[in-house]
Amino acid sequence: MTRPLRLFSRPRQVTAEITQVTFQFRSLLKPDRSLNLKIVGALAKAKELYPIDLHSFVFLSTHLHLQATFADAERMSDFMRHFSQKLSKEVGLAHDWDDSVFPKRYHHVELSQEPEVELARLRYVTSNSCKESLVMSPLDWPGVSSAEALITGEPMKGEWVDRTAYHHARNRGEDVSEADFTEEIELHLTPLPSQAHLSARDYRQLVLEMVREIEAETLQRHRENETAPLGVEAILSRHPHYRPGEKPSSPRPWFHAIGREVREAMRIALIWIVAAYREASERYRAGEFDVEFPEGTFPPARPFINPCPLDPLVPG
Repeated sequence: MTRPLRLFSRPRQVTAEITQVTFQFRSLLKPDRSLNLKIVGALAKAKELYPIDLHSFVFLSTHLHLQATFADAERMSDFMRHFSQKLSKEVGLAHDWDDSVFPKRYHHVELSQEPEVELARLRYVTSNSCKESLVMSPLDWPGVSSAEALITGEPMKGEWVDRTAYHHARNRGEDVSEADFTEEIELHLTPLPSQAHLSARDYRQLVLEMVREIEAETLQRHRENETAPLGVEAILSRHPHYRPGEKPSSPRPWFHAIGREVREAMRIALIWIVAAYREASERYRAGEFDVEFPEGTFPPARPFINPCPLDPLVPG
């Protein structure tokens, strides 16, 4: 089966939502204090090396969601490659897992520039853990979530372990520990592009109200259905290698948009880019090596086609 292409309907400065699931939906991302710090550290280090605007995220036991703005598709690819590799290493060490943690590629969904869409997806990411009936509030989730940091406005604290240097030092016979190669690192979040006009206080209030609505809806749903969330104790007691039954799957969209004209414009743009890419790829594989690929795409065995020389997300 052909792998999904890494591209957007516009060449640069795109906000997207990313989802990645664990191997066989096992609970390999099960909350753990040490692993939580490593996850935040992995995000912060990847963001430091490949600057992005990170808006929200949540890590459930079986999958993760990220909402971020990327300079282009190449930046998204670089960031996720670095982050996923580091996360897989730390998960493997934390939960004694030698196999692949993420055998499938992450899935990205482009968000339109409509404020309603950005806020709706922020709400979706934040509501994870509640909508799965795991806890009553996003703030109750014992794993990594951006909910509290978005409300307080404070940076999240994480840890980054230089595993390569640690490994080399041990091979040289040096008397070292993991702590000698552990760096404390902070992770800063950025408001959604459509809400950048708000003051920091107003943005925190917006997220707080969103969380309160999620809590109220969760409580109402459980009252109506006479149910209760699984609870933190049960979540933490589940073995990380636990494999649930088959998860239902549904078609994954290429983008989220509300307005009819916006949806149609994004749909046509993506259809045109994919068609142009497929045609160029067929000609290239047939031996026509001077063929031109669309901007913002990854030609086979060739560098990314950069749409612009400047990257506004790179400091300085």
